[in-house]
Amino acid sequence: MARLSEQEINQIRNKADIVDVIGHYVTLNRKGKDYQCVCPFHDDHSPSMSISTEKQIYKCFSCGAGGNVFTFVKNYEKISYIEAVKKVADYAGVSLSVDLDLPQKKVDPYKEALYKVCSDTIEFTHYQLDTLDAKRVKEYLQKRNITEDIIKKFSIGFNPPDDALYHFLHKKKHSDENLIKAGVVRLTSGGYHDVFQNRIMIPIHDAMGNPVGFTARRLLDSDEAKYINTGETDIYKKGDLIFNYHRAKPLARKAGTVYLVEGAMDVLAFEKVEISNAVATLGTACTKEQIQLLKMMHAEITVCYDGDNAGKNATYKFGKMAIEHKLPFVIVDNKTGLDPDEIIDAYGKEELKALVNKTISWIDFLFEFLLTRYNLDNYSQKKDYAMEIASEIAKLENDFERTNYYVRLRELTDFDMQVNQVEAPVEKKKTDYVKRTFLTFPKTKRGHAEYEILSQMMNGIAACNVFKEDLGFLKDDVSNKLAIYIIDYYRTHDEILVADLLDVIKEQNVKNLLLEIASWELARKEVNIDVLHEAIANEKASLLEDQIHMINLKIKELHDPLEKAKLADERNKLIIEKEKWIQASGRK
Repeated sequence: MARLSEQEINQIRNKADIVDVIGHYVTLNRKGKDYQCVCPFHDDHSPSMSISTEKQIYKCFSCGAGGNVFTFVKNYEKISYIEAVKKVADYAGVSLSVDLDLPQKKVDPYKEALYKVCSDTIEFTHYQLDTLDAKRVKEYLQKRNITEDIIKKFSIGFNPPDDALYHFLHKKKHSDENLIKAGVVRLTSGGYHDVFQNRIMIPIHDAMGNPVGFTARRLLDSDEAKYINTGETDIYKKGDLIFNYHRAKPLARKAGTVYLVEGAMDVLAFEKVEISNAVATLGTACTKEQIQLLKMMHAEITVCYDGDNAGKNATYKFGKMAIEHKLPFVIVDNKTGLDPDEIIDAYGKEELKALVNKTISWIDFLFEFLLTRYNLDNYSQKKDYAMEIASEIAKLENDFERTNYYVRLRELTDFDMQVNQVEAPVEKKKTDYVKRTFLTFPKTKRGHAEYEILSQMMNGIAACNVFKEDLGFLKDDVSNKLAIYIIDYYRTHDEILVADLLDVIKEQNVKNLLLEIASWELARKEVNIDVLHEAIANEKASLLEDQIHMINLKIKELHDPLEKAKLADERNKLIIEKEKWIQASGRK
């Protein structure tokens, strides 16, 4: 079997962001610059696994599981290391230089055929924009301020009349059955006809970027429906799809937010103002499947549905579902009554840019929105209004926010809503963090000094040079092995890359120690020679203490007074030396 070089494995690991890969398997929550999740390697009920974006490693602070991106995929999928490398390469879009001769993922030839129908449809309709017959289409797009860059990025096209698409696809050797199954052609009593003829075509892709369908806008006002979408097919399930998801996902995670809008044209409106991390639910009420896709983006959702009544109702329905699934979101306070594209037409691009930064919380939205559903002059309706808002307030985990919202509700309704009067329908998490006691004070035979020494050695080669000159070894065998690995790693690298070093180390217990050191809360970010000398002095004192203990045991076993006196003299010299190192270490 062909083997991958270390250089190629490093390239794959560097290209594949561990957050993105782990996010394919579990739901991640941002915590500062890193992420947390429920650990999939033990019976975990609160987020105890931490994923470091900087170090590209993960570590569970309950069961101890940890490693780099390859380790996670290997252990999660229960596959070999090289299979995990191949899978991560696929995620990262890295082509391997050799054939690893691994079992190939089964490809559904039927679905692949439908993807190809959609792909060829995109090619044909996009090309049509450059023909003379599409002049009016280009004029319409220009009128809507849809630039050539946007047309190219989203592969926007035009399906001409007279069933031109059907004839093109037929020449491409697609079967009539597959054309119907893909949703681009229909069979009537008069024969085969294009579903979207005489319409502007915007392709829709699944989460992996496969083309699966289209949303098509009429060109003539005389046509019946303004927009029509691909009907349900074996590859197009409307409730499972989010428009522009595959493009926006990496941008959203980097920005920390994703804009959620109603339709494809709204996404294009955001593109006009250079906001590319926008996605659309294609006008549907958000489904559980779409919520899961949004959670996998690992970004806060900024809901920017239309400002009309329908848009407000859609926002309300989304908020209910998002709260149920613990999806973080805020809501754009859109009081214009317009959709994003209409806002640009009416007020200009800068107004939309400014508007999307004016966000409110879910509770703030409810205070205003529910006034359209309840008449507060009616006692019964006012009570229902208060109870609905109070039940949502009760779900908040922040005591300060809860108290302030209850005060606001009381002032508005004159009902004295107390925290204990309202029962939240969700169980409040018992804790928001996992206590990492073993990181602050290691409860192993390794002392704080060894953690300090190893941590500093990982920060720079200067610490390694001090270690080799002043100490040379650590008394704990696993710690000593890690020190040797670190020193050896510096022979070919300028700095320690934890995710890379994990692949070099063979012993699992040494890998575990490396992960502990890398996740140590007291670890310094750079070499501090003074502190390092103190830690080395502490370690030397500890080594001498062990020697003194061994001599005391020997003295107890001896009967010859001269031999005892000789060992006692040796012990006393060690005690003096130990006291010297204790003084150097700063211990009393």
